[in-house]
Amino acid sequence: MSKYYMLLLLTSALWGGNFVASKLLVAHASPLTLTFIRWTIAVLFLFPIVLKKERSVRLQTRGIVPLIAMGMSGVVLFNVFMFQALRYTSADHVGLISTLNPMAIALVAYVVYRDKLTLRQWVAMIVSLIGVLIVMTHGQLHRLADVNIGDVWMIGAVIIWGVYSACAKAVMTSYSPLAATFWSGVFGVIGLLPFLSSFSVHDVNVSFSLALLYTSVGATVLAMFLWNVGVKRVGATTAGMFLNFNPLFTALFAYILLGETLTPPQWIGSFVTIAGVILFTKK
Repeated sequence: MSKYYMLLLLTSALWGGNFVASKLLVAHASPLTLTFIRWTIAVLFLFPIVLKKERSVRLQTRGIVPLIAMGMSGVVLFNVFMFQALRYTSADHVGLISTLNPMAIALVAYVVYRDKLTLRQWVAMIVSLIGVLIVMTHGQLHRLADVNIGDVWMIGAVIIWGVYSACAKAVMTSYSPLAATFWSGVFGVIGLLPFLSSFSVHDVNVSFSLALLYTSVGATVLAMFLWNVGVKRVGATTAGMFLNFNPLFTALFAYILLGETLTPPQWIGSFVTIAGVILFTKK
């Protein structure tokens, strides 16, 4: 069992490092360009994997509308918002705010599917939100009006991820997670084609190429594969707890590669946020 815990820890590291690699990318291209390139590469790598695992990549008529919605939300809007956020704020902040994803998923499910939320979960969401606000304001909550616009973009991305997950729930009755990821990627790439003429990349170098490969293959294809293996072996609940390591890996990699640091109030806010997430996801 311990080897699967290590796989999940590696998955968390891959996802945590995604924001750091993406921070390096935003200096070279627009969010739309980066989203298109990232997911084009990811789809090309996913195609043979899906073909081998599923023995077919046939698109079914049933579920096609939510699949398109998945592509437009989780592939296009989430990534564009994330890259836009990283143009203005730190990878640390983006990584921490992303921990609100489970809560965004639950809130959208509450609105769309009428899924119930317990009192503990409502309290946990408030705790995590307070933690994020402490980080965003550097511990000065009275300065909410002066928050970084990049942090606001990332909160928008988290909300979009909740919408994407609601669409995914409808799709999973007809498609496996692997096939759903592939086809949502395809529709996302198609949705970006009308903007192709405005795409541009400048100052391409080794760092840019490696970061792009990391986000496309490492943090998308490989991380998704390892995650599915981990969930299958230890269960979704146990696997979900490993997501709490994501912002810690982001902070570590951001410190090593980008020289980013958090102030003492921001560290306190980070731990408050993670504590809220753990309380929220605890069964």
